[in-house]
Amino acid sequence: MPLAKRALPLLRRFPALILAAGIVAAAVWLPAGQASAAPVHTHVSAARHAAARPKVVVTFAWGGGLADQMASLPIFRRYGMRATYFVPSGLVCTLGQAQCARNSRYLTLADVRKIAAAGDEIGGLSVTHQQLTTMPAAEAKREVCDDRSNLIHWGFRPTDFAYPFAVLNPAIEALTRECGYNSGLGTGTLRGAGRCLTCAWAESIPPQNAYDVRTPVEVNSVNTVWVPRTYESVVTNAQQHGGGWIVFTLHAVCPTNCGLGTSAPILTSVLKWLRNQRANNILVEPMNQVIGGPLRPAVPGPAPRRLPAPGVANASLRQAANGSPVCFQQARNSRAAATFSYQARGGPHGAAAETVHVTRPGNGGAELLQTMDLGSCAPSVSSGHAYKTGMWYKASRPARIEVYRRTSIGDWVYWTASPAFPASAPWRQASWTTPAVPAGTTALSFGMTAKAVGVITTSDYSLRLATNYKTLILLGVLGFVIVAGALIARGHYRYRRYVSAETATLETDAAQAEVAAARAQADRTAAVKAEAARREAAAEAEASRADAMEARIQAAMARMEAARAAAAGGEPEAARVDDATVVFPPITDGARDETAVLKPVKLTDSQQQASGD
Repeated sequence: MPLAKRALPLLRRFPALILAAGIVAAAVWLPAGQASAAPVHTHVSAARHAAARPKVVVTFAWGGGLADQMASLPIFRRYGMRATYFVPSGLVCTLGQAQCARNSRYLTLADVRKIAAAGDEIGGLSVTHQQLTTMPAAEAKREVCDDRSNLIHWGFRPTDFAYPFAVLNPAIEALTRECGYNSGLGTGTLRGAGRCLTCAWAESIPPQNAYDVRTPVEVNSVNTVWVPRTYESVVTNAQQHGGGWIVFTLHAVCPTNCGLGTSAPILTSVLKWLRNQRANNILVEPMNQVIGGPLRPAVPGPAPRRLPAPGVANASLRQAANGSPVCFQQARNSRAAATFSYQARGGPHGAAAETVHVTRPGNGGAELLQTMDLGSCAPSVSSGHAYKTGMWYKASRPARIEVYRRTSIGDWVYWTASPAFPASAPWRQASWTTPAVPAGTTALSFGMTAKAVGVITTSDYSLRLATNYKTLILLGVLGFVIVAGALIARGHYRYRRYVSAETATLETDAAQAEVAAARAQADRTAAVKAEAARREAAAEAEASRADAMEARIQAAMARMEAARAAAAGGEPEAARVDDATVVFPPITDGARDETAVLKPVKLTDSQQQASGD
């Protein structure tokens, strides 16, 4: 049998062995120059080999907004990787860092800003991290939309959403889209950690439904234990089955491996392994880098509803569901031990009642409160006003009313408490007026509690805007001042009008007097002028009369001279003058009827005869 035919069965049975022998022979027998080029050839082959492998993108999604997640930041920075942190804005601690460290288990606003500054994605997780499918549609929309609005208001760019507790339905998916998100993250619908054995190995890129992104079960949940090998097997299995997208969902970084979380050493080991897999076409990216899409404008949720009197939803507790009054929640301190029981009858005025039996009070006891939500049940209030809280109660020990308030971002915080009310076996009404509501408060929730072992039964709640007598007195004084001022102003105005009128009258009278005086002066002037004219006329008349008289006298004298001349020719010069008298006609004045008589002149006979002519 030829050598080639005898070697063929060996090649078919041991192909790997023959390939290895060939590589060794080439390394031994090739010249030095060719051998030195072997590493370049090896790198090129490795690159082609990596490119030939299906791409797998890994995303680490942190939910819950817990403060211990900050321990993951330096680990991701060490390996040059970024993650997505889903933050419930209503649980973010906005107090000082030290106070938050003492009183809150959640991230502070400074923490969230530090995460974003490192290049990690900040996503939405609802305002109060409540299951959305069990609440009214309007309340669910407030949870999703208002959460995103809060994050945008703080300066973040939320484009992706994680459903609280990974519970969703088509209505919630649609609502997530309406609020402006580009995607929604579920969990537990991919194969991994020995769960969901009939599910797909990875999510597609892009996902088949961006508003229900599929992931393996959450880390260390549903009786699974995640070690580094668990993460590695999920990734390698995804690559072996065509590649795709793997999202690991976690909540906490614990000292040791813990439920819904991991430890720093395990996380370090996983990230180190993933860094070494980059050559194998395995990448680590945040969710927004995989989904893409724009940052859409904020969409506000529906406004909270205004409750009619008595100001509390289901105030009589008559409406109940699952053995608890609707729009109320059972609240107990984490260290308190208490049981709640609902009675459909037995309250005052036919109302229902709820009994709280405290067996260990802890630090805060237990109480029945109005549901601390965003607008469906919690009574809305206005900042700056005081409110009168009220309820009917029976208590085996002295009890007090505790009041909680909702902030502008939807967070609920303890506010204040009333003085103690006495224990009472029969029904007794308790009412207490709060201080003025602090700025930024949008709603209140209150209940009766005892910091001791005992039984408290409550019913018939109410909340009304308080009548502030100090304010009324102040308003009364202010009103009096305003009225008095108005009256004074009115009197002053009238006085000014009177003075103005009097002044105008006096001025008018003075003007009229001046006019009358001017007229009188004009009349006097006219009279003087008239008198002067009259006198001038009289003088002129008198002058005329004198001229006439002079003329007559001259005429008479002329005749006399003529007569004398005539007489001088016939009679002697010393002729006798007889007793004849020359009489002139009367001279009349304009106002008088008098006759002017001239002095008699003796004429001679010849003159008399001549005058007779």
